[in-house]
Order: sequence, then structure tokens, then C-alpha cells
Amino acid sequence: MWDRHPVRLSLLHMVPGVAEDRGVALTPLLARAGLSDGEMFGREAVVARAQVCTLLHHLAHRSGDPTIGLDLAAAADPVRLRMAGQALFAGRTLRECLAGLTRQMPDLQGGVTVEVDERDGTARWRHTFSDSDREHAAVLNDGVTGFMVGAFEAITGLARQDLRVELPHRASAPARLYEDKLGAPVTFGPGEGIVLSFDVAWLDRPNRLIRGVAPDFSEAVEALVPNAVWLDDSELPAVIDRLFESAAFSGTLSLIDTAQSLGVAPRTLQRRLAGLGTSFEVQLDAWRRARARAYLGDAGLQVATIARALGYGDPAHFIRAFRRWEGRTPLAFRRAVLRDASA
Repeated sequence: MWDRHPVRLSLLHMVPGVAEDRGVALTPLLARAGLSDGEMFGREAVVARAQVCTLLHHLAHRSGDPTIGLDLAAAADPVRLRMAGQALFAGRTLRECLAGLTRQMPDLQGGVTVEVDERDGTARWRHTFSDSDREHAAVLNDGVTGFMVGAFEAITGLARQDLRVELPHRASAPARLYEDKLGAPVTFGPGEGIVLSFDVAWLDRPNRLIRGVAPDFSEAVEALVPNAVWLDDSELPAVIDRLFESAAFSGTLSLIDTAQSLGVAPRTLQRRLAGLGTSFEVQLDAWRRARARAYLGDAGLQVATIARALGYGDPAHFIRAFRRWEGRTPLAFRRAVLRDASA
């Protein structure tokens, strides 16, 4: 199959560094994939996923390491994965983190199905590329797997060996090499996509990154998660804004969810906000307006992506809200901002 689904090259931001470490010249590999030069990684270029798979396939061959996808995952920086990377580490629980990743995945690449099913005490996280040949996409699937295994460990604090990994391609090296790098048991087969299986109780474990007790998964992760502690009511609006930042990714922007994150009753939260001359609804509206203005300054972010990042289920709802705030559409606002910046 020729996989034409769009992918941002930021997904492969670690490739130049890993190729250099392995002594592999990147320019010929880019040419084999129909890509131009390494500067494309910094320009947030969008390419076909088949090109990404071709590049990774040749990188594995030239390096002599068929498991290099796992090394690429270890070198990944979540911040470089844009909204999807932020969303993955921003939820209050693993369940919310995975839901946030699913919502924001279209900002990173298309043609991906991500889902969690729960049966008989076991949860299975599935990640499947549409229109993709499993063997051609093997290195990319390995990279996704390695990144997610590390994320599961960072978010939950649970042991990797309690995860069970299923890869949808043939083993290109002895299974023990995959297991040594992943720290988890691995099987290979004809499945449609990656499957990570684990005890269903993991889904509702608190995100320990928010509590600040996890070792660094990346130096940048700390900036992606909120701190839900405040000392007095004067600090409450700023704390709520930080909670909005993470809750929006998983679509849990509500008074009840915010109060739960702060450990207070919804009525108590509203009463405290009223004492400050504001309300939950006013806070949320102001936060969305400020973030929308900031996001629209980035020409690389689509309106639908911004709507999801602000917690809207439908871009039309965001567009109507923006008209109310600014008296014009988001695209009209963006054109004015970019015109002023170039003047």
C-alpha cells in the first residue's frame, strides 16, 4: 500500500542526531525518500507517511541496526511533537493522558486509529496506521512503541515488565534485543497495529508527573504539566488557568472536573471564585480567548487543531466564540497579526 497520509516531519526530529551518532550520512537517505534536506525537520514540513517509512527503513539498513526505531524513541523530545506531545503528559490520570493524545493526534499525523478497550481486567491500547504496509512501517511502529512504553512508565511509575507489547511485523532481530531496549516482553504477529496490554487499574492511576515525583522523561516534560496546588484564593485564577491548559487536551473542561482536580466541591470552587469577582465560566472564556490569540500567531496551526487544543468538540463552536470575542473570524485575525508582524 502507498501510504499518503500526512505526517509532520517534527515526528522525526531526532533522526538527524541519531544518524550523526551512528556515522550515517543523512542526505542520501532523504533523497531515497524523496525529501530534500535536513532543514525540513526544522520547518515543520508535512510529507506523506510512506516517505517517513522509507527514510526510516533505509536508516535502519545503513546503520546495520534493525531496532534503531527504539533508539529514535529514546531520543524523542515530547515538546517537538507539538499538541500531541503536550496532551500525552497533561492528563490527571493515564486514561486522560491517552484520551488527550487521541484528540490531538490529527495535529501530528493523519490516518491513525488510537483506542483503548477494556476486557476481563486487561486494558489494551491500540495504535494502527491506515493504508500502511506493516513491514514497510516496521521502524516507525517500533519508534511509536518505544516512545509510548517510556511514556507509560513516566506517567504511572509502574514497571515496564508488566506491560505486554505486540508488534504488527516480523522480528528483524532476535526478540531479546527488542525486549532489552523496551524492558518489556514482546511478541510479533500479523496484527493491524501496535498493542500495549496492561492491568486495567493502570488507567486510573494519577499522573505522577503532575505530582512532581517522576524522574525526567525529558527535560521538557516538566513544562507540559500543571501544578494544582495553591496557597490562598488570590492564586486560584492562575492555578485554574494551568489546569485548563491540560484539561483542554483531553476534553475535560468543566466545573466538576476542575473542582475534582483541586480537591474541592464544585459549589465551593464557585463560591471562592465569586469572592474574587469572577466565575468558572468567566475564567474559562478569558483563558480560551487569550490562548486562541496566541495560537493564531502560529501560521502552522490549523483552526481545527486550535479548537481541539481549547477543548472544543467542533471547530464551528470555536469560530462562533472567536467572533464574539474579536468581531472577526480566526483566519481574519491571523491574517492581520501576520501582516502587522511583517510590516
